[in-house]
Amino acid sequence: MKKVFPFLLLILLTACTSAEKEMDIIQQVERDLETIFTLNDPSKTSSNPNDYINAHLDDFESIVSNKQITMDHFLKKLKKSEENGLEEYIMAAACVEILGEKNPVNEWSTGKEWYEKYSATNE
Repeated sequence: MKKVFPFLLLILLTACTSAEKEMDIIQQVERDLETIFTLNDPSKTSSNPNDYINAHLDDFESIVSNKQITMDHFLKKLKKSEENGLEEYIMAAACVEILGEKNPVNEWSTGKEWYEKYSATNE
């Protein structure tokens, strides 16, 4: 029994550390997402959502670099969201970038439209 306890403790600590790390990543993804659509700069006058992404490519690339964590987080957010604005578009664009050639949705014009089509193909 004495040998099992340290092993179980190690597993428990590893699981907690992993969950904490994932939460830290999600918080950073949220900060980067907020930066893209809230900072004042010339792109704010554009009606093209891609202008916001292009004006903050480092933040967007940081979001995309967290691949599966970002994907899972954004899919949950898109499912719950009652909005269909810039934030949703940026989340969908990040998911498309993460999926690459595995993205099953070829045409979409809003974040919610992408999410609905993506969800329909993954049921």
